[in-house]
Amino acid sequence: MPFNQALRLSSVLLAAAAFIGLALGTNLPEWLLLLTGVSLIVTLLRALDVDRLRHVLARIRLSTTAWNVLTVMAFAGFWVDLAWISADLLAAGVHFLMILMVVKLFNLEQRRDYLHLYAISLMAILGSAASTTDLWYLPVFLAYLLMGVWTLLLYQLTKEADPGHNMPSLSEGVAITPKGRQQVTSELFWLANGLAVGALCLTVLIFFTIPRVSAGFGQKGSGEGLRTSGFSETVDLGMIGPIKRDPGIVMRVELPDRTGLQSDRFYLRGMAYDRYDGKSWTTRLSHRRALAESPAGTFTVRHVSSRSPRPLGQLIRQTILLEALDTAVLFAAPYPESVSGQFLAIQSDPTGAIYLPFPTSSRIEYTVHSRPATVVPADLQFQPALYTEVFSQHFLQLPESSERVEALAREITGSKTSAYEKAQAIEAYLSRNYRYSLDISPGKQTRPLEAFLFERKTGYCEHYATAMVVLLRNVGVPARLVTGFLATEWNEYGNYYLVRQRDAHAWVEVHLPNSGWVTMDPTPAVSEPVGDSQWFAASRVIDTLRLRWNRFFVQYNAADQLAVVRGLKEGTTVVRDRAWSSVSSVFAPVGDLAGQLLSRVAEGNVRLMVGFLSFVVLGLGLAIWLVQRKPWSRWMSSNTRHGHDAVISQIYRNVLKQIAHYGIVKAEHTTPREFSLVVRNQWAAAAESVSMITELYCRGRFGKAILTQQEIDLAYHSLRQLALLDPPSKIVR
Repeated sequence: MPFNQALRLSSVLLAAAAFIGLALGTNLPEWLLLLTGVSLIVTLLRALDVDRLRHVLARIRLSTTAWNVLTVMAFAGFWVDLAWISADLLAAGVHFLMILMVVKLFNLEQRRDYLHLYAISLMAILGSAASTTDLWYLPVFLAYLLMGVWTLLLYQLTKEADPGHNMPSLSEGVAITPKGRQQVTSELFWLANGLAVGALCLTVLIFFTIPRVSAGFGQKGSGEGLRTSGFSETVDLGMIGPIKRDPGIVMRVELPDRTGLQSDRFYLRGMAYDRYDGKSWTTRLSHRRALAESPAGTFTVRHVSSRSPRPLGQLIRQTILLEALDTAVLFAAPYPESVSGQFLAIQSDPTGAIYLPFPTSSRIEYTVHSRPATVVPADLQFQPALYTEVFSQHFLQLPESSERVEALAREITGSKTSAYEKAQAIEAYLSRNYRYSLDISPGKQTRPLEAFLFERKTGYCEHYATAMVVLLRNVGVPARLVTGFLATEWNEYGNYYLVRQRDAHAWVEVHLPNSGWVTMDPTPAVSEPVGDSQWFAASRVIDTLRLRWNRFFVQYNAADQLAVVRGLKEGTTVVRDRAWSSVSSVFAPVGDLAGQLLSRVAEGNVRLMVGFLSFVVLGLGLAIWLVQRKPWSRWMSSNTRHGHDAVISQIYRNVLKQIAHYGIVKAEHTTPREFSLVVRNQWAAAAESVSMITELYCRGRFGKAILTQQEIDLAYHSLRQLALLDPPSKIVR
């Protein structure tokens, strides 16, 4: 492929990579997506020298003045977009940038036009980087980097080959390079790709070693917070149910101190509610206080609502990557003792819920140390409990309920003596005698709890939790409703829970005299349908890579980089170990998946094992044969011949075009040699040049001969001589 054509092709692909980044990272209007996409496709086909398309576009080509008018109108539209339509500088700038890209794609006439396209593409890829932190940006950036290296290299090569710095436009077809050797060879191909890999390695090295600040004008989060339900100061019965059909990811919870799934139910506590009015839950303990920070970045959580010290359970350390939500609540396993992260302030309410001062617009990462409550033996026996008036007002409050609810509570707990036994009896009764379902009519009911207990006997998790709290309070046991998430989807490759919107849940916290608040859940376990195991294993590997991407790239801050710089001062061993640890942790999921597949093969029968080993041996044999015989060398020589065929064919087409300008047109039934005689009769001065090119064309095109470089140079020379001839004085008809 000639350098000029390769440059046009790489320039279009560079712009396409930048456009894909913006299309995936921002909400571009449909009309703008369609317009830019069609423009890129049309320009790509023109760069590939599609004759029919070039002829069609030549007829509808706009003048330079028309394009300038469109550009001015687009600039005016930018201010209208900024003031009234999108009302956002980044969005309006991106829209205007795409219009400029479309205009420039159809006006690649001079070399400066290509420079303008490169500048637009650079701004587009930077805009996409400011709009997303997702893993998909990595392949887009790598494609942009590869095309960027190719484009800059080809731009410089064509500049040296053409001292006049004139770049033929796309409408003129494939440019005829002044020398036949101006082709993309295999050496140039590997050189350009090697430079791209080197540039990527240098970028990664700079990223990991030079400190940076995690702020900037272009920094942007994930956009609007993910819509959630059940984490405001009011929860209506039936509110959580509709979002349990949403598979959107809310957070990922790593358990660094645990290996493997140890429990099928892992609760992530959000908010607690103390007052029920018969239709909805509210909290009267919503006043918040700022938590003390000690040491820097670590906030201590104190539980001021417990009437007695809780016994110490096993400490649970969680590293949570939380997506942008429309709530300021921070989720953690019950009960959090400390929270650490890059926060300016953390708040807590008397129920133990923890909050940010305001909802965040980007995903955040924080670490929580929690210690679950355990039931002490003293609470397994009957003990009279005395509660203060304030405590009873909050956690023994009851709405105007029917006598049927109170009678049901006493019937369930009639033979039980301790508060814990009563709670266990009510929990077992609800989980065994009621059915969990999301297919419930959303119609409003005056007494939703009574309808659940005595009529429908089917409901969401908040119906179960509300029923248990009200039944417990009817028999004098303090309880409250809690909302959060119930994590059940374990990713064994990354050792973390993947929590989705559909995992939103409501459960109960029961207060015991000696144990404090204890978690209980009357909602029956519902098994999720599982699809193909191999597909889900691959999806978990991909999600693990996303988590590693966020950990080692998106969330890699100045403190992490300073640690690497200190490691450079301490010695290369530390840097090598840290680099290897980072790389191995990123690609560990892929290795784990391969190891699991291998172990499954090893556990099978002997025939399957022999087949697997045979496959490995055949693969090694094929690799050795390829290295020794090098069959691709024949393919490369074939490609060289095909490349020369394409060059001589293009030269011959340009000869036909030049002669056609003077009225000498080749008929379809006329052979190349017959047409050479026609030219000799009608334009004697051009006979020698046309005859030379015709002979070379017939040898390369039909004779399957491999033309030498000298013959290609001779064809170019003859074409230039033909362009310098005077037009024929008279055409013989």
